[in-house]
Amino acid sequence: MSGFIFRWLIAFIILAATYNTTDYNFVTWAQENYDAQKPLVIGLGVLVAIVYLLLLGVLFGTLGKLGVLLLIIIFALAGYILVDNGLLIMEMSDFNIYAGLVLVSFVLGAAMSWRKSAKASRKAAQEETRAKAAKAGKTANA
Repeated sequence: MSGFIFRWLIAFIILAATYNTTDYNFVTWAQENYDAQKPLVIGLGVLVAIVYLLLLGVLFGTLGKLGVLLLIIIFALAGYILVDNGLLIMEMSDFNIYAGLVLVSFVLGAAMSWRKSAKASRKAAQEETRAKAAKAGKTANA
């Protein structure tokens, strides 16, 4: 479980460093310093985009297109139910922003953890197949 917590924490830090409700985030800094430090803002923006492309690659690699679509539908439905019951207000409040950050970071953390175990399972299955093929080859030669 500590592996999941570490991956979730990394995903949360990446998301919160990009945007949060305080003034200490990339989006606010970039908006305030674009004219004065344009090359630095563009360079860091490219690095942030690369990090997000890597995270999306992991997400789509783990869940696939259909899995991501189903996940979006489930979250949209859950959000609709929460708004309809008055438990969630459709405003850009601090609570909604941080709840969204936590929710998305849980999904990304789970995808990063799941991908590792999926790769290990595939590798074990390949080794088992090779062992069976080698055993079958030995019995055929005998």
